[in-house]
Order: sequence, then structure tokens, then C-alpha cells
Amino acid sequence: MRQNENLPFSLDEYKSRLAKVREGMARRGIDLALISIPENIYYLTGYTTLGYYMYQTLMLPAEGEPLILTYREELINIERLSWLENWQTYGVGQDPIQVTIDTVRQFDIAGKTLSIEESGYFFPIRTYNQLISGLTGVTWKDGSGLVEAGRLIKSDAEIGFIRQAANAAMAGMREALDTARIGRTENDVAAAVYSATLRNGSEYPGSPPYVISGERSGLPHGTWEGRELRGDDIVFLEFSGCIKRYSAAMMRTAFIGDPPDSVKGRADAVIEGLTAAIDAIRPGATSHEVDAACRDTILKYGYGDHTHETGYSIGVCYPPGWNESHIMNLHPGDETVLQPNMVFHLVPSLIVPELNGHVGFSETVRVTETGCEVLTDKVVPRELQILPGGTR
Repeated sequence: MRQNENLPFSLDEYKSRLAKVREGMARRGIDLALISIPENIYYLTGYTTLGYYMYQTLMLPAEGEPLILTYREELINIERLSWLENWQTYGVGQDPIQVTIDTVRQFDIAGKTLSIEESGYFFPIRTYNQLISGLTGVTWKDGSGLVEAGRLIKSDAEIGFIRQAANAAMAGMREALDTARIGRTENDVAAAVYSATLRNGSEYPGSPPYVISGERSGLPHGTWEGRELRGDDIVFLEFSGCIKRYSAAMMRTAFIGDPPDSVKGRADAVIEGLTAAIDAIRPGATSHEVDAACRDTILKYGYGDHTHETGYSIGVCYPPGWNESHIMNLHPGDETVLQPNMVFHLVPSLIVPELNGHVGFSETVRVTETGCEVLTDKVVPRELQILPGGTR
């Protein structure tokens, strides 16, 4: 492990992360872990690239130095951005999986147990089958969750980056709402989001901003499409800031003009449900309890249930998403206990069928030693945003 001034965290923090992963390897009886998920590689080593769509894997033995294998063009990123001292590359025309097989054999694996992250987005079935058939005489296990178990509870340094990301997101929300006017387009609003978040330090986000309006506002995970804003439109906004690959996201809903009861009532329900979830968050509370506080509150309004989990873990991200829902989310029946420095994006929303629309509000929150800290509510209040215009 070598010092590198470009590392976002101290070497001591990286050593601690490696130690926790190795503890998990020991519990599962794993001698060598092959790690391919970009967030996990970055979390453990500091190595980052947008080229993660090219094959890469980090080889972490139970003892000794890890080794990363990646495309030859990425070597300069390893040297400049990570603490890694051992690497292997493959070039144009080489089979990266065969290079992996040859490299793994250097770890004296005969009779050992190896793991692969079977849940990784960038680990195709063909790659899995080729590795399994090429590396015989070993036992294979699923290594999914080995690294994620450590990612769930953030360090103070990680929280610092999430705070900065929250500041960028809040600046983006303010500028988006100032831009959303009759005659402007969804593209104008999305451009305002990017302009403000980037000017406030954000990197490229894990997902594009969700900027949808009018009859398009009911589209799940919808993005801008050039639609011109009109009077009596719902304007739905959700996006994140991202600092050192750590995200904080927020959601607000606006209405151009005087909102009808169908919008105001659902906005009230969602906001009260979100507030109830925030009030329920504390160390020792369970995922189920937080979800129930939100869901039961919304149901009392008579508009039906919201359609997804109440919230999910948020932290390290690369596209296609900013969430860590696969690590933990807040949903019915889940007895996982909340601990300090877990960070969640709380995301209740309701469909407005009368307008083919969608109303939602969200906050990124941190579990504290005694309760909950909201990180994204300092600039734009948690309320239906009324914009000038309309025909009512």
C-alpha cells in the first residue's frame, strides 16, 4: 500500500476497510475474492474510472497484497488515483478472461475457495462461465455483499463528502425551481440542475436528473424530453449531487399556478409521511418501523399506498444509479436495525391519476447517535412549490 496525494481517504481508512472485508472472507471460508463492482473497487482502493464498462477485477487474497486487472489504457488511473502497487493489464486483441485465469493461478489457488460477485451489473454470465470452466480444482462461492457490508455504515470522512453532495443538490433544486416557468422547457430546467450542481462542486451523477412535467410527470424515472412548460403543470424534480463518488439526492414537486385538491392533498400526504419516517429514524429502530411510520401515515389520507420502498441506503455510486438499495432499503417486514452513520434517501411519492401526474418529496438523512439529521432541507422547504402562472 503506497501513499498517494490523490486519495480521497487516509491509508488508515483503507486498511480498516480491507480488514473488514477480510473478516467477512474468513467467516465465509473464502481464500481469494474477485471483486468487479466499480463502487466496491473504488471503495477499497481509490481507483476510479468511467471505463468500468471494460472488464476489470480486483483480486483480494486473505493475506498479502491485492492485485487489480484492467484494460491497459486504465493503467495511468491506477498509478495516479489508487494506493495499489500490484496490477495486470490486458490489451487490444487479448482475451481479458484468459488473462484473469492466468493471473489468478499466480495466487497458488489449488484446493482453495474463490468468490465472485454474482450480483454485479458488469459481470456477464458468459464471463462467469468462462472463469468457472477455466479455473478448475477450486471451490467457488458467491462473494456478493462482502464489501457492501462495510459500505452500509459511513465513516466521518464519507459523511463529509455526502454533506458536500447535499449542498450541490440543494443549489441545483433552487436553480431548477427558479427556471421552471411557462414557456421554458424541461431541457432548460435540466440544464439549470446541471449548471448549479456542477458549479457547486458536483461530479457527474449516478443517474441523470429526473425532470418531468405535466402529463409526463407520472412517468417513473422519467427524464427531460423538450416539453414546454404550461400553466397548471405539475413539475417533478429529483436528482443528486455527487462528491468523490458519494451522493446525496432530493426530490421536490412544484405546480405552475393554483394547484387542485388532487395535487395539494397528495402533497400533504407524502410530506406528512416523509416527516413521520424522519421522526421514526434513530439507532435501534428497524427498517420495518421506519417504513410503517411513513406508509401508515400516507394510507390515512385515502389515496392508496406508495409504490416502492420508503427509502434506501445511499453513498458510493457510478451510473446507472445513485442508490445502494441492494445493500439496504426500508421496507415492510425488514427487521434490520438502524445504526449511527447509516445514510438513507427517503423517497415516498403518489401518483395523481386525475392529471396523469406524480407528486413526491424526498430527503437524504443520516442516522445520528440519538435520532436523525436531514441533510437536504436547508434551501428549498419540504412543501409543494407554487410557481407563477396557471389558468385556474
